Amino acid sequence: MRRGNTLGLILFVIGVVFLLRAFNIIPEAFKFDGWWTLFLIVPAIMSMSRTGVTAGNAILLTLGVGFLLNEQGWNFTQYLVPAIFIVLGVVFLVKK
Repeated sequence: MRRGNTLGLILFVIGVVFLLRAFNIIPEAFKFDGWWTLFLIVPAIMSMSRTGVTAGNAILLTLGVGFLLNEQGWNFTQYLVPAIFIVLGVVFLVKK
């Protein structure tokens, strides 16, 4: 699937979800704290599936997951910097 098609599909689905919430078809429970972190996590995973694991998409995924855990009540901020170093180390170890 081309990049424009993927982005178009994602925007379409987001629009449909917002419209269904406006008509109260989707309950309020569908919303969760930290939903905005998906704008970091999804592109990182898509990049990993296309180009493989790189330092950039690994850091983006780590930040997205870290912020999501922080929004869910976990105190992840104290572990964020060590997690980034660990992810970078693993990326350089498995990089061909």
